[in-house]
Amino acid sequence: MNKVIFFFLFVLLLIIPNTIDENFEEGFNFFELVTNIKNKVLKSFTEQEVEIKLTTAELELIDELNKELIQKNKESAMQIAFDLDTFLRDNIRQINYQIALSEWNRFRNDGGIKGIYLNGYYFNREQKLSSIENISISTDVNTIVLDVKTDNGHLLYESALPQVDYLNNIRVKYDASSLLEFKERNDIYLIGRVVAFQDPVFAKKTPDAAIIDVSTGLPYSQNEQYFLDPSDPKSRQYVLDVALEACNLGFDEIQFDYIRYPDTSYKGLVYDEESSFETRTKNINSFLSNAKDLLHENGCLVSADIFGYVLNARNDNGIGQYLETIIDTVDFISPMIYPSHYSKGSFGYLNPNDHPYEVITAALQLGLNRGVDPNKLRPFLQAFWHTSEDVQYNIKAAEDKQLDWILWNTISSYELDYFTKLDT
Repeated sequence: MNKVIFFFLFVLLLIIPNTIDENFEEGFNFFELVTNIKNKVLKSFTEQEVEIKLTTAELELIDELNKELIQKNKESAMQIAFDLDTFLRDNIRQINYQIALSEWNRFRNDGGIKGIYLNGYYFNREQKLSSIENISISTDVNTIVLDVKTDNGHLLYESALPQVDYLNNIRVKYDASSLLEFKERNDIYLIGRVVAFQDPVFAKKTPDAAIIDVSTGLPYSQNEQYFLDPSDPKSRQYVLDVALEACNLGFDEIQFDYIRYPDTSYKGLVYDEESSFETRTKNINSFLSNAKDLLHENGCLVSADIFGYVLNARNDNGIGQYLETIIDTVDFISPMIYPSHYSKGSFGYLNPNDHPYEVITAALQLGLNRGVDPNKLRPFLQAFWHTSEDVQYNIKAAEDKQLDWILWNTISSYELDYFTKLDT
């Protein structure tokens, strides 16, 4: 045992002088002390002595250096573990993102993303689902947008979030297994629609996360819509948590709807953070940026529904949607370019709804003229209040710009001839 100690001290004292700062202690000649210790060890080794006698100061120094080396080893091990964790997370994030991008590209390169909206409440209704599946089989439609969190504040899957017992907002229509079967049976790209900052259930039961109307002291409502505060951490986190659960259910992409402030000129609204162009755009864009980081890491792409007029507006119109900033925070934007929603005289037409091709063409060109990447521009088109030919003109307008598209109909009622190519 003494020989082992002897050899350990010998090696230690050969190494220590090269690893410790010369200014170990002010006024203390460290190297002289170490040299003396080393000489004693060498002398003992030469004379085959077994016992080494060190002074109290020398023993204390060795003890101190030993503690310092142990601490440095701990810190080094912790840093290595941290660096490894960061490396693995970064690589997993990139792998999951690349898988999601590859799935999108599979459909994008096979004629483009051509989608229809499926009202989530109908998912377990056989007749409605059969009609939707018939369209995916019989036409070029290869994408379905399905509700995850609805306009009513309901979650259409079995959520594990702690708030749901209190909110009582689960209305199960599908699970991971049924979604996977639906995707594989129809070979579709599946987008999960998450209604973000319009939620009557969460607003009423968690009023401190809602926008407050000063005239009533209650959550602000507009045509029975109740808005969460985009600047409130609780509302933001809840929506993010829902989006992450949806991604993990098997959706390929998460699409945020009502990703905005209420569109009103009413001044009596109270937010956590005072509403201005800077704060509105900051809060909307930071939320989407956080969502993109989170969802890319877990294998989903991210899109945002925006008002159609955002393509031509040079401000945020009070809702936080400003084209030049929002486009950078998501993978895709879906402006809702519904001719029926444009006011009289828009684009030079007395009744824009009667001119779907011209109105949609003009609106899309405005966005393209502002530098929007065509791969990121995927409009929602009008499949309501229109004839079959009108819907065909909607689609033609988007495809003539080489853009992807999604049809919107609240009750998910679509005719097969919507997808017939026009001769003109």
